[in-house]
Amino acid sequence: MTKQLCIIAGAIVLFSLCFCRQNENEKVLEKGSLPVTMDDSSRAIINRAINYAGGEEAWHNAKTISYDKKSISYDSTGNVSRQVDQHFDFMMVPQFKAKATYMLQDTSITLIHDGQEARKFYNGQMSDEQKDIDGAWNSCYGSQFVLCMPFKLKDPGITATYMGEVKLKDGRDAQLIKTSYMEGAGSNPGHLWYYYFEPGTGKLLANSLNGKNNFWDYTTYESFEKAGGLLLPGMRKTYAADTLNNPGVLTSQSTQGNFVVNKALKDDHFKIPDGN
Repeated sequence: MTKQLCIIAGAIVLFSLCFCRQNENEKVLEKGSLPVTMDDSSRAIINRAINYAGGEEAWHNAKTISYDKKSISYDSTGNVSRQVDQHFDFMMVPQFKAKATYMLQDTSITLIHDGQEARKFYNGQMSDEQKDIDGAWNSCYGSQFVLCMPFKLKDPGITATYMGEVKLKDGRDAQLIKTSYMEGAGSNPGHLWYYYFEPGTGKLLANSLNGKNNFWDYTTYESFEKAGGLLLPGMRKTYAADTLNNPGVLTSQSTQGNFVVNKALKDDHFKIPDGN
């Protein structure tokens, strides 16, 4: 595996900077013991958004979710710089597990998270490089996080604060909620996420991310796909930004489809094979 290919492979992990792999002690922390902290307005808006997206019952009935994802990145001139087609399988309960497969140039890539650890495989060969282990961990959790909005907004360890009504750059009105996560909740507690919801319906319209070194981006939810009683993000577009609610140039686009909820998967589907 060349150094250039490794760099490209790492670059396709969306939100990898937002899902830093936890150490071994943090991984075993019982997340269910962490509180959910939100004001009344945030709770009402998030509940409304969840109802719009299918409701709590449909969400809890989703044991597995499988789908295809096309990710396109753009350079500063607006030309396509990279395109990757992936297939994801997630186990939601009784514990999180994940598997992703895709081709990168002429190399077959497989990411597996078995509920305890994550590994990355190049043409069937398991990598012991820490950056690949961390990358598999980050990609599995990060992809599930963005797929499962707005349901993840009630995860243990979240703090949500209503910021009032704002007008998006495209002219739409939105209700804004600021969120962060406690240490041990699975995402980097130094990052702040802002979510924009349509007044009345609760439809998720967009989000802003404020990360390390004052990093900003802005993502719009262009469409949703229905599967298993759920409305799941179909097309998302991400823009560079320099502050809250201020999208600049388009940097990436992801299209998710062919959703199957509660697909029958083999018992060993998420098993990490021996690396030889």
